[in-house]
Amino acid sequence: AVAPALAQKKPRAVDRFWTSPDLASMPIGSIAMLPVVTFDGNLEARRAVELHLGQALRGSGHRWVSASTAREYLRRAGGDSLLAVIDGSVLKRERIDSLSAPFICQSARARAVLMVRVDQWEQRKLEFNQSGNPTTTVQLKAALVDSTGRLLWSAIGGETLEGPYQDARESAVGVKASGLNNTPMTNQGGAPTFAETLTKLFARWGPEFPKKPAAPAAE
Repeated sequence: AVAPALAQKKPRAVDRFWTSPDLASMPIGSIAMLPVVTFDGNLEARRAVELHLGQALRGSGHRWVSASTAREYLRRAGGDSLLAVIDGSVLKRERIDSLSAPFICQSARARAVLMVRVDQWEQRKLEFNQSGNPTTTVQLKAALVDSTGRLLWSAIGGETLEGPYQDARESAVGVKASGLNNTPMTNQGGAPTFAETLTKLFARWGPEFPKKPAAPAAE
């Protein structure tokens, strides 16, 4: 009777990765990270994901074109309308299609492009008179596509970090003036930062990203 109960307590998977079985036959030397896409145009989320994901993947061995550089290349090639088309494709189906992939890769000056969509970017803060744990949650989807539009790698996952428990019975240590109201202040911790949450998430994603094959040794 104990064994089935223990079997049900397996840790749930928080990420799902997929890698093309033919990836070894499709060597990719350069990758452009396209501007991160959000449903609400959140500039903070876009910049934070581009920064922390770039740091996590820079050891893959590929030649990388940063998101900011790729944005300028694409703007020169097709203006803001091209960027809008890419955003629309990623919002709708997480990646660009095979018709636009050749031109986008050529414009971004890379053999493949990495697209990321932010599906959730949420921070739950507590009022001074609430008890519980503040949380920060991030949910992302990513896709790596080559210049023919073939999907090479994808990732779906997220991370939720909890802050320290907040007890509503703790006394306030001060008052913060805000507009017409005064808000009591406590010495209890708040929600984790988005940077902390992304760092933990990408610590798992980095090792799962395809590495550039080593060059064959000279005879």
